[in-house]
Amino acid sequence: MVVTGLGVISSLGNDTVSFAEGLYAGRSGIRPITAFDTSGYRTSNGGEVDAARRSPGRRAKRGTRRRPGGDLDRASWLAQLAAEQAVRDAGLPLSAAESAADETAQRRGLVTGSTLGGMLGAEDYLRRGGRARDAARLCAFPPHAVNDHLAAEFGFRGPSFAVSTACSAGAMAIGQAVDVIRCGKAAVILAVGVDPMTRLTLAGFGVLKALTKERIRPFDKHRSGFSLGEGAGVLLLESFDHARRRRAMAYCELAGYGLSCDAYHMTAPDKEGRGAARAMHLALQDAGVDAAAVQYINAHGTATQLNDAAETRAIKAVFGDAAYGVPISSTKSMLGHTLGAAGALEAIATILAMRCGFVPPTINYETPDPACDLDYVPNVARRQPIHIALSNSFGFGGNNVCLVFMTCAELPRHPWTAAEPPGGASV
Repeated sequence: MVVTGLGVISSLGNDTVSFAEGLYAGRSGIRPITAFDTSGYRTSNGGEVDAARRSPGRRAKRGTRRRPGGDLDRASWLAQLAAEQAVRDAGLPLSAAESAADETAQRRGLVTGSTLGGMLGAEDYLRRGGRARDAARLCAFPPHAVNDHLAAEFGFRGPSFAVSTACSAGAMAIGQAVDVIRCGKAAVILAVGVDPMTRLTLAGFGVLKALTKERIRPFDKHRSGFSLGEGAGVLLLESFDHARRRRAMAYCELAGYGLSCDAYHMTAPDKEGRGAARAMHLALQDAGVDAAAVQYINAHGTATQLNDAAETRAIKAVFGDAAYGVPISSTKSMLGHTLGAAGALEAIATILAMRCGFVPPTINYETPDPACDLDYVPNVARRQPIHIALSNSFGFGGNNVCLVFMTCAELPRHPWTAAEPPGGASV
């Protein structure tokens, strides 16, 4: 399985180049939220996307989910912006009309991971008093509405479905895409992770006291929770055979993935990290990779007291003493927690780190915690070749996903679109 296209919409940048540059620079995308009034909430800061703060009045295609007046729901619009990048990046047709003339369009599918779907549309409907004339806004609410829109937009006629496993949904979508291609149901899958900033999540995580009132500090002794973010990450995955036939170039190989469930608590992780460790073990086994070969881990790293300690224990359980020599970072320190988009954006961060030859930093790290005593690459990116990397995503209910990425020697390397990769290196 190879990754031949990437698309990013995030608070750090709205394309892969600016995203990679932001990661290398250790730039924070957390700023005051402007989408709605945050008075009365636990915090007023978050990783809000600058581009397309509103959908641009572009009308959805007939039969797809749309608001009155034709504007796309924000989740569908963010996903479309990122998906257009990934499809273009991979060199596939961008329009449904072009796809209609291509027989292989029936072998192209979609998997979307989201926790919220079109929650903003539902919020707007309720704020307007639930009027009958606004009821169409609720059509955009289910997570599958994003798939409905993207399938029509690009003319992908293969398998199309949505997954919602809380904060691991974006990574779960990638894993499910692997299975669909492996079993021969599709040759190409657009794996999407997307979630918008909403009042409900800002209020809900505030009530849970999971949101910090200051800077997000993963793995730091004084960590006090995360900042919310929003965005969309899209990976275009295809089989080796399909990529070879069309002479595609690859960013990397998606070598394996692992899934597990803590079966422990609705919101808290297993304190010993047993489910997370099992997901990592299964991913490495699926990829046929020894833990000693891993050169980087993109951690789930939410900056909550329980999660960071549990993930540290899980990594130690998998890697043993070698855990102390593996660079680990939480890119949530820069992006905030983007919920269903997190697993996809963090997978892309991992792939770009491999492509450009650097380990992203964990910013805002100041005070070591005895319970979190590994190498978290504090504050400054590290130049380093990376050939094998893990990306962890753990969701509420103990839904754990681990992805294994490897450099690909069997296909030409995907070119870098900027003059020089971040860090001045290219692996």
